[in-house]
Amino acid sequence: MTNNVSMVENTALPDVISRLQNLEKQVDMINLKLQSEPGLPGFEFVIEADGKEIWAGLDLQTHYPEIMEHYPDKELVINWRSFPVTLV
Repeated sequence: MTNNVSMVENTALPDVISRLQNLEKQVDMINLKLQSEPGLPGFEFVIEADGKEIWAGLDLQTHYPEIMEHYPDKELVINWRSFPVTLV
């Protein structure tokens, strides 16, 4: 009888592990959604110099002249980073 119980546990364990891993991914996605505030843009600007991020935010027009003053001899790269969204 003990051997049969052990056999059931061994076959059920991979399924339980898989379900827990899927649940963990779902909880992580829910946490990401809760961290983003409604009404805010789903992106931010990113400025890099020498391959390193030196500024990130939404108000690029205000901060760009100041950043150029701090890095006059650097080639600045401007990108944007989007946040995860759910399309319905």
